[in-house]
Amino acid sequence: MAAYSAVISLLRTIDQRNIPELFHGHTAETVDSIRATAEYFQGVLENTSNKSGVDLGKIKSVEEKIRVAANYAEDVVELKISQIIKGISWTFGILQHEDLLPVVEKMDATKKQVVVEILAHDVDQVLELSVLERKKRS
Repeated sequence: MAAYSAVISLLRTIDQRNIPELFHGHTAETVDSIRATAEYFQGVLENTSNKSGVDLGKIKSVEEKIRVAANYAEDVVELKISQIIKGISWTFGILQHEDLLPVVEKMDATKKQVVVEILAHDVDQVLELSVLERKKRS
């Protein structure tokens, strides 16, 4: 559940009181993108923990990928918040979001990997069910 904790921590960091007021324009959109992906990860983690017959190795792999991405995102978002509050963020206006773009890229790449893992698992389940159905008919 380290992945779930990391995702919840990231969401809490983003949604801290007064934090949304620090971000404007492209930066706010970028943070919203990070939040949306974190919420997707939260849903995936909640759904995979409730499924039976799921390959534990695949679940652990997915959880680790999510944990790493969420921790990285939280570190960068916290640094950005700190820089803005202290007034040491040297990027302003439309450039301010550029520090967050690598986070979005990592989160998106992780999301794609998670989707592939989930789809692969679902395909495996469909194949198993079709084999069982054929055996029943025979």
